[in-house]
Amino acid sequence: MGGFPIYFVPRHPRVYGLPKIHKELVPLRPIVSNIGAPTYQLSKYLAGTLTQLTRNSAHHVKNSFQFVQILEFLKVQLDDLMVSFDVVPLFTNVPIVDSLELLIHHFEDDVLASFKHVLTSIYFCSDGQFYEQTDGVAMGSPLSPVIANLFMKDFKKKAIEQATHKPVCRFRYVDDTFVIWTHGQEKLTEFLNHLNRLHNKIQFTMEKEEEDRLPLLDIDIYRKTDGSLGHKVYREPTHTNLYLHQNSHHHPANKQSVLASLIHRDKALFDEDSLTQELEFLTSVFKDNGYSSQQIRRAMEPATRTRRPVIKPPRLHTYRTPKNLWPTQ
Repeated sequence: MGGFPIYFVPRHPRVYGLPKIHKELVPLRPIVSNIGAPTYQLSKYLAGTLTQLTRNSAHHVKNSFQFVQILEFLKVQLDDLMVSFDVVPLFTNVPIVDSLELLIHHFEDDVLASFKHVLTSIYFCSDGQFYEQTDGVAMGSPLSPVIANLFMKDFKKKAIEQATHKPVCRFRYVDDTFVIWTHGQEKLTEFLNHLNRLHNKIQFTMEKEEEDRLPLLDIDIYRKTDGSLGHKVYREPTHTNLYLHQNSHHHPANKQSVLASLIHRDKALFDEDSLTQELEFLTSVFKDNGYSSQQIRRAMEPATRTRRPVIKPPRLHTYRTPKNLWPTQ
């Protein structure tokens, strides 16, 4: 074909902030937009190759939908504690040198050079001024979450091996880790101190269950009377229940998809004991956002017809006799 050749003209990464409205003083989460940056396509390629190393772990959770499937097979005893650990903040504190050392065992020199180039040339522009990020990874790069996941996988493995007292089970989504603890409050504090001594840049906060409930990701985990774990959608105290209004100037398909996606999420994340009440709540929320009973009924029908899938038991690597973790039949 004739014509002029098309050249790719890269643009520099730009930083912006997303407000965390659910936290005190509303801090900003820095995002570095790498779309169109010189290393963007290379970052996507490297992320794809590295994902193969991080996805196959008995302790790694892909998303909330997989996590609630795991919860279906866990049980807690009366003296157990549900606890979550969170790295603050993870992305900007991922040690690049340590991460590159982990990659040495899996890639040839030419691929390692590509990883090093991407991870050590992080920069961004703000108000016409250029800045270099000297350590950590930038939230907004395709490679950043995979590198963070790789580092945390190795970090948690070493942390558990070196711990005097271990959680009965643990499941991690990037920097959020859910554990069931059986050794009491004093040993739990020692375990947190142990985690925070392992690396000067990786520091954890801890949240314990209150009134038999623990929020994690977008899930509200709660104890049932038989020791099994229930699950609902967790809504922040600042949540307003405001969605795309029926009277807004958007395509009807977009507005109907709001209803369908929320119903689908609740169908997947709520246990059977809580789902009926939640669908009634969603109905009132949709009405408050201007939707008619007919529109709501049309969105609800597929959810009520669809059966919940039969879930196969996940692989549970625990430090307690498995029979104590499984629901009684």
